[in-house]
Amino acid sequence: MNPTLTIAALTIRESVRRRLLLAFVTITVVIVGLSAWGFDRLSHAHSLTSGESDLAVPQALILFMFMFSFVLALSASAIASPSISSEIESGVLMTIVTRPIRRTEVLLGKWLGLAALLAVYAGGVCALEFGVVRWASGFLPPNPLLAGVYLFAEGALLLTLALLLSTQMPVIAAGVIGVAVFGAGWLAGVVGTLGTTLNIGALRTVGQVGRFLLPTDGLWHAAIYYLQPPSLIAQHLAEGGRQNPFYAQGAPSWPYLMWVVCWFLIVLIAAVASFERREL
Repeated sequence: MNPTLTIAALTIRESVRRRLLLAFVTITVVIVGLSAWGFDRLSHAHSLTSGESDLAVPQALILFMFMFSFVLALSASAIASPSISSEIESGVLMTIVTRPIRRTEVLLGKWLGLAALLAVYAGGVCALEFGVVRWASGFLPPNPLLAGVYLFAEGALLLTLALLLSTQMPVIAAGVIGVAVFGAGWLAGVVGTLGTTLNIGALRTVGQVGRFLLPTDGLWHAAIYYLQPPSLIAQHLAEGGRQNPFYAQGAPSWPYLMWVVCWFLIVLIAAVASFERREL
């Protein structure tokens, strides 16, 4: 069996054994259950007209998916940050790399295993939440598949960054920095939106630069775009097209998506190079 796939399988098995993963799944199920009750109340509220309810449900879904995007980012950082550093500290990696297995195969195997877990988690979250919304209100996002893909891509980028940090930093430091960077990226996006709304060039530049330095916010807005029904976009345009952090004006451009791919490859190559130079 290919060493990379062997490491990936072992990584999945070890991650499943950890209670942290079970905790994230439990939190997700609780949130989905609460959202089921909330969407049922919202779609049957007598104080709202049918038109208002049709607009309120997708807006509430976007807010819930933002919460899940944060949980996904937290999960990615939590499972990736100990993947290298904790095994170096325990001496486990010393026994692995002394065998005819290259460090590159070890790191890529760990990334592959963790990414597979993250994909299953993201797919499960999206399927559950979209199913709940469909059951409670009859609403389904225009393109749920692409929305889920972009949410997974957001988590995969943070997972790759946390893996890079794990090659040089202790577990806690790598995890905290990963989550802090994610928060800073989202905050830069909010600042950029504020700059666009108020026509302040400096703030708008902060948002644009932030989306290139850490593309997670750009991917989140791509997910938003595919969660928005035409009625929500029409309402936004009728109100003058005012910007807000939970609205996406358009789909991501191909040049931006190409940059996201390059960013991912740069960070992954940096992680491999960092692990190759790390003394065990």
